Amino acid sequence: MLNSRSGAAAALCALGFLCGTAALAGAPQLKTQAPGWYRMMLGDFEVTALNDGTFLMDLVKLLTHITPKQLDEDLSRSFLTNPVEASVNGFLINTGTKLVLVDTGAGTFFGPTVGKLLTNLAASGYRPEQVDEVYITHMHSDHIGGLIKDGKMAFPNAVVRASQPEADYWLSKAEMAAAPAAAKDAFANAQKALGPYIAAGRFKPFNGDVELVPGVRSVVTSGTYPRPHSLYGGEWR
Repeated sequence: MLNSRSGAAAALCALGFLCGTAALAGAPQLKTQAPGWYRMMLGDFEVTALNDGTFLMDLVKLLTHITPKQLDEDLSRSFLTNPVEASVNGFLINTGTKLVLVDTGAGTFFGPTVGKLLTNLAASGYRPEQVDEVYITHMHSDHIGGLIKDGKMAFPNAVVRASQPEADYWLSKAEMAAAPAAAKDAFANAQKALGPYIAAGRFKPFNGDVELVPGVRSVVTSGTYPRPHSLYGGEWR
């Protein structure tokens, strides 16, 4: 009679384990995480959240009207410390007739921990050339960097849309010259990211609250500042 140990060994051997030769060749280690996307239905629309990665954000430089001590106390209540790991995401909307991407991630603008949106777009089952329209909520670098790949349009068949005030501000050489030194890279990034689409006639700004495609509408949320607030140099006018 076999004891429990020898019986288990025999069973494993029958399955190809613990024997002189394995039943099947070993599979290579993939060494990757699960795809960085999440899908849900919103009415008849399919919405896919696409992760672009994370980066460390120094909230002391970003937030105003709060002392570093108050900030640390507030963060500690949520078990966080400064700098905070911020997640960058884009959102792919399939309306059934149009494929629309809202924001594109940071691309190469924020270092090696971001720039994964195109990879996760592919993992979710879509290709960049299938995107019909790209909507930019605002032109900070972590929203526009993914527009380009190797200096060319990452979405070659897409029309890119953003509000006219954003375009007038971030794409202006005069505004760039007048901005604080800490903000100049943000202007340069916007002009670099949008440049190929402007040259191809594929950048079409809009004004106000408008329906961009059936079922997708812009809503102005620019706040009280006459010019956009910048992540890169605080508030300026």
